[in-house]
Formats: sequence, structure tokens, C-alpha cells
Amino acid sequence: MVGRLLIGLVKGLLVGGLVGFGLAKLGFVAPGAVFAYLAAALAGALVGLIAGKPIWAKDAKIEAGMKAVVGALIGAGLMFVARRWMGFPLPISLGELSAANASLGESGASGTVGGLAVTSLAFVAAMLGGFYEVDNTPEEEGGEKASGARVADGAGSKARIGAGAPEVEEELDEDVDPKRAKKR
Repeated sequence: MVGRLLIGLVKGLLVGGLVGFGLAKLGFVAPGAVFAYLAAALAGALVGLIAGKPIWAKDAKIEAGMKAVVGALIGAGLMFVARRWMGFPLPISLGELSAANASLGESGASGTVGGLAVTSLAFVAAMLGGFYEVDNTPEEEGGEKASGARVADGAGSKARIGAGAPEVEEELDEDVDPKRAKKR
């Protein structure tokens, strides 16, 4: 499970870092609120498409689509968290990718972790990627988790509905009227 968490964090860091880098190259090194929240929604949607069960996996189109929509909403919420409470300065210089964010009231030559596009979007996408990967952890062999409904037995154990039920065979009526048989 820890391995899947790390894979999800790396996937999120890559997606968020690339979206943030693209935003910085477009001239939004320290984006205002509107661009920051839109970029976080985009990063969340992209992470929802590739983390966990990716969209190209068999029978994953609906699940990945739902994760993308939810990821866009949660991504915007995580951007609020980043901009609000991650206002500490970067420990290293990112060169042209670090500038003070005027919309957050930052001053000085260097920006903060929550104010820069590269760092804040990497944070947002990494959190989502880690969650989606851990959520999609495959079950170990012999685990309790199984698809289908379950009911409690009299002894308190769980038994699968329909397990052990006799198979029902459709009996054909041999005394069928020939005129009615043609209509069927």
C-alpha cells in the first residue's frame, strides 16, 4: 500500500508540476486566484484520468470520468488550502519560476510554496494522485472483499446470496397447443 501511495504521489507531482510549468511559461509564474483555481481544477481532472485505474484500462471509462470530475472539484479546494496555509518561502531558488505573488500580498524577490504555480499545483495533484492510487489498491489473495451482495447467516457468518442455491431449470410444457406454439 505504501508503494502505491508513492506511485500516486509521483504521478501527481509530475502532472501538477507540468501544468504549473506550462502556466509559468505562459507568464503566470505566480497566478491570480482565477487562474490558480482553474489550473488546479485542470490538474485534478488530469490526475483523475491517470491515477488509480487509468482511463485506458479495461472497463475504466466511467470510473476515470467520475474521478476526473471529483478531482477537479477537490483540486480547487486543495488550491484554497495551498494558497491560504502554505505561505512559507521556498527553501531553494527556482530562478525564473519563482516570483512574489501580488494577489496574495507577497513581497520580496521569491514566492511562497502556496503562491507559485509550479509548487502549489504539484501539491494539489500529488495529494489527489496519492489518494486515487491508495483507493485502487488491489485486494490480496484470499481477502474478504468480494463483489456482490451479502447477507448474514443465522450463525453470524456471512454467506453470499445465491451461493449453494439449487439451479432452476426451465421446464417446458409438453402439452402445448399447436396454435399457441406458433404465436410464441
